Amino acid sequence: MSEKRSIVTVSAIICATAMLLSGCGAGNQNTASDGKPIVVVQVVKDARAKKMADMEWTQDLEAACDCHITWQETVSSSWDQQKKAALAAEEVADVTISGFGAGDMAEYGSLFLDLTDELDNMPNLKKLFEAEPYAQAVSTTADGKILGTPAVGRSITARTSNHMFINKQWLDTLGLQVPTTWDELEEVLVAFKTQDPNGNGQADEIPLDFNSPGTGGFGLFQPNVLLASMGIVVGNGPLGMYVEDGIVKNYLTDDRYKDLIVYLNRLWEDGVISSEAFTHDWSKYTSTAKGEEGTAKVGVTWMWTPSDIFGTELADQYITIPSLKAEDGQSETPVWSYNGDDLAYQADRAVVSAKVSNKEAALKVVDAFYSPDISIQARYGSFDTCVKKNGAADYTVLDPADSTKNASDWQFTNSLADGAPGWIGGDMKLELPEQLTEYRAADATYDGDFENVDFNNDVFYANMPMTMDQSRTVSANNTGITQGAMSKFAQWVTKGGVDDEWDEYVASLQKNNLDENIEVYQQVYDSFKKTMAGTGVDLNSLNNE
Repeated sequence: MSEKRSIVTVSAIICATAMLLSGCGAGNQNTASDGKPIVVVQVVKDARAKKMADMEWTQDLEAACDCHITWQETVSSSWDQQKKAALAAEEVADVTISGFGAGDMAEYGSLFLDLTDELDNMPNLKKLFEAEPYAQAVSTTADGKILGTPAVGRSITARTSNHMFINKQWLDTLGLQVPTTWDELEEVLVAFKTQDPNGNGQADEIPLDFNSPGTGGFGLFQPNVLLASMGIVVGNGPLGMYVEDGIVKNYLTDDRYKDLIVYLNRLWEDGVISSEAFTHDWSKYTSTAKGEEGTAKVGVTWMWTPSDIFGTELADQYITIPSLKAEDGQSETPVWSYNGDDLAYQADRAVVSAKVSNKEAALKVVDAFYSPDISIQARYGSFDTCVKKNGAADYTVLDPADSTKNASDWQFTNSLADGAPGWIGGDMKLELPEQLTEYRAADATYDGDFENVDFNNDVFYANMPMTMDQSRTVSANNTGITQGAMSKFAQWVTKGGVDDEWDEYVASLQKNNLDENIEVYQQVYDSFKKTMAGTGVDLNSLNNE
């Protein structure tokens, strides 16, 4: 009896999984009772987002494609396992939004429809590629196919996600100046720890906090950004990779990285780094920065805007500071962290299944995202509730109708936000709430640092396509490289020992084929530079407009 029950249960799971992954629905019905085609759209979205059917703008999307959309919705934190199952089964939905990336295109490209010969049937997307050639460059695979479509919005994005904030009110209370070097920062952090700058009579200040580095590598809002003090343009790509004068390098074995670890260990010994910096999750990191009952707790950290990390009540206490010098008289010119190419041109936001049943309707769905009205609503929310349409390509994003939400939370609740395919064009007139333009002042702080960056030769670009062999090579090598590097980073910052163990550590990374990965990425970089040159892209011009 139990054996039969097990067989039935397993069969049910397999059946349900197959239906979910295939996107075909019960009975393989591809046409609704009214004769209109059905398009299954898998969307990977923020946990704050409401159901797609409850976003009124999705009705406009259906009208644009003259079809019915069946939504499959997955929170981004749960997508990875589902994605692996879908790729293994070679079954993906008709259209997937924010679900697949360049690595998936290299390894599983045959699962997705090549849109190169479909552009005449996608007039909005074709117009985008003609107006923004870099958008087509990041959408083109190593073998010349267009398997995914981008999200483009240069006018509404920054050059970096990593903005460094310090509590100016605390500085003023203690009579301190804004630090300009690592030593000065250390002095300020020690003062924050010992002199009660928030004035509540308790030693509850956290001088320095950051987003916890994971075992999989560095991400945003983490202290590796301080490598910019010594001339390394830190991106948000493969662990340790950066570019100087067109040459791909890796900072994991660079003495400047060792110097940073020595400095961070010194701060740890000073007791000025949060004791939870290597263990807290995202929720704890962000909630701690918002303080308690109007009292700030964190002195220095990194984030997109002050309001995002400290909340609107405390945001005014903080200022953005430019790149520090590692030391006075250093030979290296400070720069800053850069991921602006990825922010402005996010690749593979939408892909179409190679086995799509209603291809014409699916292409219309994707293309509709690049019309002005859908682009705006998919990113900011529906007309009347979230956006006022003033005229053709003229919009005002409204303040939140819910007073308990800030502008960012309201946006992520009512739209796909930056996860949406679309094109916010430079000829579009767009008025945003103050909270959604707060990043501009933060980003402008780094104007001087970015003057020291040649965006055509000193940036490890996001979204560079790889061949299947290249992808498999770096993936095979990355396991040993990442495990060794990240475990040592946490150990050395909290316990010391980097000087004694450095040579052995470097040898271990080389044994795990770090040099081979650098060689592969040089090939990838050189190939992408040729694509950029062929489309006439000049990133120095784009970043200085």
